[in-house]
Order: sequence, then structure tokens, then C-alpha cells
Amino acid sequence: MRVWASRLLVTVMGVGLLAALAACGAEEPTATPQPAATPTPAEAMMEEPTPQPAEAMTDEPTPEAMTEEPTPEAMMEAPTPTPRPAPTATPTPPPGFDAAEYFRGKTVRIVANSSPGGGTDTQGRVMAAFMSDHIPGNPRVVFTNQPNKPLEYIYSATEAPKDGTYISWNSSPQLNFGFNESTRFIKRSTFEPLGSTIDPTRAWLVYDVVGNLGEAAADKCIWEFSGMSGTGGGRHDQFLLADELSDIADGNPTLLAHVYAAEQLDLPFRYFGFDTVDTNALFLMWARGDVNSTIQPSFWHRFPFEHPDWLQTGFMRMMGGFGPGQVKPNVLGEPPCGDVRDHFSEEQKHIFNSMTGPSSYALKALWMPPGTPDHIADALSSAFEEALTTNEELIEKYSNVAGESPAWVGRDDLKAATIYNEGLLEGSQALIDEQKARLLPKYFAEYISG
Repeated sequence: MRVWASRLLVTVMGVGLLAALAACGAEEPTATPQPAATPTPAEAMMEEPTPQPAEAMTDEPTPEAMTEEPTPEAMMEAPTPTPRPAPTATPTPPPGFDAAEYFRGKTVRIVANSSPGGGTDTQGRVMAAFMSDHIPGNPRVVFTNQPNKPLEYIYSATEAPKDGTYISWNSSPQLNFGFNESTRFIKRSTFEPLGSTIDPTRAWLVYDVVGNLGEAAADKCIWEFSGMSGTGGGRHDQFLLADELSDIADGNPTLLAHVYAAEQLDLPFRYFGFDTVDTNALFLMWARGDVNSTIQPSFWHRFPFEHPDWLQTGFMRMMGGFGPGQVKPNVLGEPPCGDVRDHFSEEQKHIFNSMTGPSSYALKALWMPPGTPDHIADALSSAFEEALTTNEELIEKYSNVAGESPAWVGRDDLKAATIYNEGLLEGSQALIDEQKARLLPKYFAEYISG
């Protein structure tokens, strides 16, 4: 469940790889920005699957971007957790600390735990191109990738420098890593958050609706297929979705929530496992006919810019919101379908929220290694906030690749949200484990057997 303070519901096998991470050096300097713009209110936060392969981190040039629409806050119902104390006040920086002098001449590395080319990667590169001019002392800022999420999490928690030169850029908080032996039970709340940028609310979208599902599906919402053995025709006559093998093996709570929802609605659906399911992989899967649907937090907002005719012509259709908040309008107008939870019983809603909330409360967030001094994290958080709320060129470019304006949620709010949702996840663990034990053998037997 999401938590916000100021319209925020107060509500991670590797070891070391220091050499591998350090080898990611051949970076390039970032672009010079232009200032000025009205900030978008801080409102929203989420999650995405964990890729399987462990790959070396690679440096790539920071791309240009493309205009958009702000996202207001998203809210959802959740199980009642045990309240957690609010974080204590930030200590005063050491006497004489000069952020500009401290960062001058340093190289700050922003590491995306995703493959090059996807949404998280692209948004991060756009952002990184502007950050040298906003961080005091104008250090060199480079952007690299480490797509093995658990590996990057462990490295960041145990070996990454705690001097402000290493920042994790993550699609989601991955709170579940804090409860796994493979990630050493290192809690996300021990990291130092800088802030997050995007509303995590998800929507079920279908590609080539009529071609894949039949003419009868052209104007329906997902729950209208409840109890049906097929969708009415097309090449597939059912909803076909993909998720990453590592998510399936781990029983990722967000994946479980989606499968649970489709099951409870009694939809004609099937899931397939792939090594990587990022934006580029999905486009290829759609083109090949491997799958036809996705449950994503940003496509509803991005596609009016990236593929303006898809939604306008009905080639792609949004068929329902999947939390944790309510789907907001995009530049084309209101979503055609409401929220899936409106079609659940109270018990179903409670189970769904218990799985999707804690894993999806923040999207596109920046984290520093545990033990990073507060005054260093504070200085960097302020720099990112300034860039993402006042730099007009950055806001425009980020909006064009994200499909929505950055909605900055600051350090204190993200820290409080993390503590709260970690407690909520822990309180829901028995329920999640129960659904994992039931759903994985039922729908993913070929991927988890042996």
C-alpha cells in the first residue's frame, strides 16, 4: 500500500562485483541544461519485475528525449498496518561542510538496475544529462546499467561507496528483497532515499485488440470477460501476458496480485515466462504474437506521444486500472475503463491490495547505500528536486519519454513511505506466501518445476 506525506498515503546474488561495477567507467559527460518551470506537485510512487541475467554494467550515451501531462496523486485501500514511527529530524551537517567543495572534481555514478533501452533506462539517461549543473560543485555525472536487480541491490547495500558517488536508480522499491535470504534480508529502509519521480498506478492494456481478441473486444473492459472461455475470436481468443522468470521464481508480489485478479475475475488468460520483459522486449513479443497484453504503470500516458494513433484508433485499448492508485486521464482524455478493485468483494480487494500495495508504492526512485551520511544525501536530494521541478528543458524531455511529468516525492516522504510499507509487507507476508504457494503451481508449473 502506498503511503504519502503531503498528499502521500503514509503508507536488492551476488557479492562484491566491485571490479565489475568499477569497470563501467568509460562514461561520458552530461549535457548542459536550461533552467526554469513550474514544479509538478509531489504525488506518486511504484514497481517492475526483476530480470534474471547477471550482466556487467555498461555505459552508454545519454539520449535526447521528447511533452506531456502531469499525474496527480493515486490512492488505494489497504490492510490496516501497525503504525510505524515517523523518521527523526535530519541532523545538521558537520560544521563547515561545503557541498560544492565536496562534490567538485568527483564523478557521481547513477546506476540503473535495468537493461539499456527500456523505460527506466531512458528516463534515467535523460535525467542524468542535466544533473551536473544542479549538483553543487558540478561533478561529472555518468549513467550505467546493472540489469540484475538482486545483484545491484546487494552491491549497493554492502560494497558501493557511501560518499555520494554511487546512486541506485530503480524502477521500484523492491521491498521484498529485504525478506529474502538470497538478498541477505537487507531491508530497503536501511538505504538512504533521495526521492522518486513517477506515479506507479498500473493499467491493463491490450495490443491489436480486434486482431488478437476479436471484434467483440473492441469496446470492453477487462471484467466484461468474466466467466468467458474466450474473448470472442482473433488470433489468440484469450489474454496472453508475459513476466520475467526471476519474478516467477521469486513469487513477486506484484505478479501474484495480477494473476490473482485475473483468476478471481475468471478471465480467459495465460502467462508466459521470459528472461527479460522490458519495454523493448514487449514490443518484440507483441509483433511476433507471443503475447497481447501488459499491465504497466506508464504506457497509458506514454503511448499518446510514442504511438499517437494506437489509442486513438483503438488498436491498443486500456481495459482497467490495477492500482495502487486510480488511473488518471492522459492527454487524449479519460480512461475508458475504471478500476479492477471495484469488481472485487471486500475479501478479494484486501488480498489484492496486500500484494500490490507494498511492492508498488514508489516508481523510478533514487537510493543511496546504507550508511551514506545524511548531509551528503540531503545535498543530492535537493539537487535532484531542483532539477526535476524547475528545469524546464529537463521536465519537457523527461515527460516525453515517461509520458507524464515528473511528480517529485522528496527524501523525507519517501523514507516515511518505505518504513510504513515495509511494515505493511511484513504484516501481509503470510497472506502473500499463501497465495504464492497456491498460484505458482497452478499457473506457472512449467517454470517452477524441477
